[in-house]
Amino acid sequence: IKSSIREVVDAAVIGGLLSILVIFLFLGEGWATVVIALSLPVSIIATFFFMQQLGIGLNVMSLGGIALATGMVVDNAIVVLENTRRLRDQGLGVIEAAVQGTSEVGMAITASTFTHIAVFLPLVFVEGIAGQLFGDQALTVTFAMLISLFVAVTLIPMLASLGEKRERMAPAEVAPRG
Repeated sequence: IKSSIREVVDAAVIGGLLSILVIFLFLGEGWATVVIALSLPVSIIATFFFMQQLGIGLNVMSLGGIALATGMVVDNAIVVLENTRRLRDQGLGVIEAAVQGTSEVGMAITASTFTHIAVFLPLVFVEGIAGQLFGDQALTVTFAMLISLFVAVTLIPMLASLGEKRERMAPAEVAPRG
């Protein structure tokens, strides 16, 4: 059992690292990758909190749910960050781009999140052995997806705006004083 759990944890960690690598390869920007990558541990740690509140133990199925959700929790963050970046490229200010960018895609990411939840949540209500096996996994994925939505509409816009401020301040710091 311990070996199986260790393998699932290893798979989740490797999956998370690979998803960060893929994000970097597609976005090609370090700060955007860091912002999106932060959504992973925040969502996963918060998922552990909700699992504990409902008495869901760390077993192969619940950890499998976390491994499964690892790739999905970054989706909302990517959509929000890319829309914010698009609006910045069109000339909007940092705060305006973050607020408008998030509100423009808010319904779309909410619909996407609830579509994922609609697939997994019914497994909680399955009776018998299948329900016992997949119930923990379904709840774990559901928690992770709901938290990722919250992170995408709160933390991601804030971090995106901090990145913009950081980029604007960098040239002034390296310019010679005179």
